[in-house]
Amino acid sequence: MKKFFFAAVIAISLLFTACNAPTEVKTLSSNGVASAATYTFTDFFDPEVLVQASRDETSTAIVMDRNTGVLYIYRRSGYQFGISPIYDSDGTVLTKEKWLAKHSN
Repeated sequence: MKKFFFAAVIAISLLFTACNAPTEVKTLSSNGVASAATYTFTDFFDPEVLVQASRDETSTAIVMDRNTGVLYIYRRSGYQFGISPIYDSDGTVLTKEKWLAKHSN
């Protein structure tokens, strides 16, 4: 059990280190000029956990991307993981503003 815990801590540490490592992204504009910029993982997806529930090895959370306001459902069970945007009844992605407007009355 100690070995598993130690391996999990190392894996999570490496995951967060790798995800936040700067990445150079090169783009080509319409006039053919190349430019490069450096980004980190949080420049694209900066999650904030709004609601979280756990039972045994299963964890479920509603997560909001701070950059876009889009809500996602996240589920983890053992070694399995899934994340999906939450859709509104009209088929568009649900944002925090839409949810608050719908449920504030």
